[in-house]
Amino acid sequence: TKASDTDTVISYSIGGSATGTDDYAALTGSMTILANQLTATIDVNGMVDDALLEGNETVELTLTGSDNSDITLDTTPANLTDTVIISDNDVATVSISANDDAASETATDNGQFTVTLTKASDTDTVISYSIGGSADGTDDYTALTGSVTILANQLTATIDVNGIVDDALLEGDETVELTLTGSDNSDITLNATPANLIITDNDVATVSISANDPM
Repeated sequence: TKASDTDTVISYSIGGSATGTDDYAALTGSMTILANQLTATIDVNGMVDDALLEGNETVELTLTGSDNSDITLDTTPANLTDTVIISDNDVATVSISANDDAASETATDNGQFTVTLTKASDTDTVISYSIGGSADGTDDYTALTGSVTILANQLTATIDVNGIVDDALLEGDETVELTLTGSDNSDITLNATPANLIITDNDVATVSISANDPM
């Protein structure tokens, strides 16, 4: 509130969700108000334009002390802290494909879908999907949950279609169709093109005729 006739060093702590060096040029933890001046600035610069979906991040500075005993910190805590927001400029698309689109009623011959992001996120991402096709969960294969999680810093996750039921029915080949329906990350857009796999029926039968009442 008043200028000093000597340089004044003010120390501060650094917090927030952004990380020095990873997200911006590291700060020193102190700054100098020159003699006869009332202010000094602390630049948050050197922002790292990475390819991660990380959402908006914050840099929070809190004044912690002074090298001049005649200068006291403001007694109102809110006046000692302020925040800069670093806006993320990354977006991504998520899609689904059947990387193993041929399954059957033969033991261990399962199918698999892969859900893929065009850019990784720094947090786990939950993708929801709808389940269609002519095959039926529980009757023909182990029921699917309707969602899959792509772990932080990963681009893909898989959905296994397994537990395929080897019944004795002549039912023909059946399909499992998955369509992406949502994401818990607003920076991710959906490719709504569905993916399909086929469960091949392994049943065959013979038909014959006999005279059950020949007389």
